[in-house]
Amino acid sequence: MSALLIKGGCLYPADPGASVIPDGSVLVAGDKIVAAGPTSAVEPLSQGARVIDARGKMILPGFVNAHWHELFAMRLPFKGTLRPPHDRDDRPAFMALGGDLGQISAVFDSFHDKIDQLSPDEAEAIARYSMWTQLRTGVTTLGDVGSFNRPEALASAARHLGMRCMVSTWASDAVCVPGEGVFRRTRDADTVLQRIEGVLRAATADGELVRARPTAVYGTNMTDELGAGLAALSARFDVPFATHVGALRHESEAMLACYGATPVRRFADLGLLSERFMAVHCAFVDEEERKLLVEAGAHISHSPAKYGGAGESTMTETRAIPEFRRAGLDVSLSTDGAALPVGGMAENMKIAWQLYNEMYADPTELAPTEALAMATRIAARGLDWDDRIGTVEAGKQADLVLIPADDWRYLINPRPLESFLALGGSADVDTVLVAGRVLVEGGRATCADEAALESDYLEALASFSVRCLGIDPEVAARATSGKTVKGGG
Repeated sequence: MSALLIKGGCLYPADPGASVIPDGSVLVAGDKIVAAGPTSAVEPLSQGARVIDARGKMILPGFVNAHWHELFAMRLPFKGTLRPPHDRDDRPAFMALGGDLGQISAVFDSFHDKIDQLSPDEAEAIARYSMWTQLRTGVTTLGDVGSFNRPEALASAARHLGMRCMVSTWASDAVCVPGEGVFRRTRDADTVLQRIEGVLRAATADGELVRARPTAVYGTNMTDELGAGLAALSARFDVPFATHVGALRHESEAMLACYGATPVRRFADLGLLSERFMAVHCAFVDEEERKLLVEAGAHISHSPAKYGGAGESTMTETRAIPEFRRAGLDVSLSTDGAALPVGGMAENMKIAWQLYNEMYADPTELAPTEALAMATRIAARGLDWDDRIGTVEAGKQADLVLIPADDWRYLINPRPLESFLALGGSADVDTVLVAGRVLVEGGRATCADEAALESDYLEALASFSVRCLGIDPEVAARATSGKTVKGGG
């Protein structure tokens, strides 16, 4: 097997002991880490290995983004490119001010059928570009919680780029109508379940890079039949489950009116609440629901870099998420998803570090190394992938990120991760390895032609937007830099 020595960087293994090795090295053979530790101990083992000079850089585990949505097909109409350049007339959207649950539920349900209107070629071109933007910012593993794309396209794009992805489906069979006090069934639950079962079967046979899990895009869009079926699939295929739950202030009232139970209780009643349950954005829960989550050992994933832009008060209104962490639950970081790029894992580490410490008036509430763990080791555990990824240690897959730490921001600071969270970001990522393969080096792709990824994406975006979303062909052409619009007349 080919060997690679990453030599002489400041190594943050993201292990439970929060180790920091100022002169650290990592020896990789094939797809695995053979040794990681002080350079003086690792270098003698590396005869004949190719060397990457990591002096002046941090060596981190690959970031694990366990709650993500591929939404780049909606880039023109969905809070995206067709907005005016100025922001003076902006108004709160449906996630803001506690959430317009009826509108959210209706929009989410409408995505289900539009996804199938993507042609296979469009779906894959969009998936490749969207996933490339994640890889470029240091994400080596994605956890899909329902995407505006075909799951087979996400799997294919992951294999093409060489990154990891746990795929799912956009699962919805109902709309919550709070004013009417009922839900409306929009499609057959068995049909939705058959699709996710097909995805689970395909991933089981796929190999190293692609896995799958059932997800519910939101409790407002899930009948009891669908929820019970998702629980059965999770048990039968022995995989975790993820959903958005307790995400918005008005959610409990709407769920109680439409389904007769508040969000967490309902998932518990359906047999989904366990240590393999990933609760996304879970901030608006009552005391009994908090106890249910803690007793179950549930996993909490949140995206603090996203909330301000959406108008969500997830962190500051209830302080539930950091309290879950204090209660001993695994709490991880993620990016969420949008039609335009949102804050990456670096930005979510930064805001978690700043916000947790501000909320508790204690600069030691969340250390930089703990923020890193939330973006790597703990997130990997939420995906049940921590047997292979999430830390830099012998025997694990060689998923690594290198970030330069030798300019004015880091001068005389013995803690480069602290300086990175204060003044750095996603654009600083220099090198990314997945399973020992160098996929990004010097900030540029080695695994794909970046210009082709962008060109193919813009062509697919324009084609889909005109054909399926009713966007004027000339508007789509201008928005995508004059690319030819197929089917535009």
